[in-house]
Amino acid sequence: MKRVTCTSGIEGWQCRLRENYDNLFDVFRAYDETYGIAGRLGFETAQAAWEANPLIQGSVIPEDLCVVEPRSCE
Repeated sequence: MKRVTCTSGIEGWQCRLRENYDNLFDVFRAYDETYGIAGRLGFETAQAAWEANPLIQGSVIPEDLCVVEPRSCE
């Protein structure tokens, strides 16, 4: 995972959604049911977020979780 400075100003991580959940939808769905991750990322369902596989970043601060636009040089 790439290290980044998040909105909060602390160091966090950046990767594709599936990478963060070991490419296992059941793992993501379990976290989504507890923390509402898909909704926080702007998706209607966990399945929609999984299929989109957005580039995300976050940290230990829940508010840092967001979708980010990939840079053209990546």
